[in-house]
Amino acid sequence: MFFGKRFSGYHGGHSSGLDILVLSMIKNNDGISGYEIIQKINRKFKNVWRASSGTIYPLLNRLAEQQFVDIEEKTENNRLKKIYRITKRGIEGLKKVLENNLQPNIDTLGDYIQTVLKAIPSKKHFEQMFSCFPYTFPEFPRHAKKIDESDYTSDNIERIQSIVQELEEKKKHFTDRINMLDERLEKYKSILEKLKNEREKHTRVIPIIDDDEDF
Repeated sequence: MFFGKRFSGYHGGHSSGLDILVLSMIKNNDGISGYEIIQKINRKFKNVWRASSGTIYPLLNRLAEQQFVDIEEKTENNRLKKIYRITKRGIEGLKKVLENNLQPNIDTLGDYIQTVLKAIPSKKHFEQMFSCFPYTFPEFPRHAKKIDESDYTSDNIERIQSIVQELEEKKKHFTDRINMLDERLEKYKSILEKLKNEREKHTRVIPIIDDDEDF
């Protein structure tokens, strides 16, 4: 799984994809609890991977031991609540690991999704994948850059033919997705218009009378 991939990080250490994700979430929120982190991950990556307290809390403790995050304890409704905030060391570590691994990270994620797409059993799973990973495919496959346009051997022709087929499949997937989004858009536009008309029809206008004779 991509979240378990290891990346070289701060002071020669290593961070997993999940470490980077959680630390980024803490940085982007001015104080966040472990429970909130779990809920945010599960809303974002539903149907692909689910975070659990048994995974996230040990990770948070490890980040605290590395002095990447500070922990503030406070009581809410008679319960102890831990709030996590990123430290200066954590910001530096996150910046370092992203500088070293951003492009490999993107390439790995793209390769992962492209591989999975070839084995996706249904349109539903395809939609779930793209809702979690908004990956943009390059205009042409990376190996297409090495194509020799003057080479008319059968091997080169077959290679280009496979690229054409791959692009046609991707185009079909994206076309289906766009059509589905258009259908949803029209559906909700229709519902919105209907509700607005109903509200206007049933809204009573109460006139305001200014009667100066009582004064």
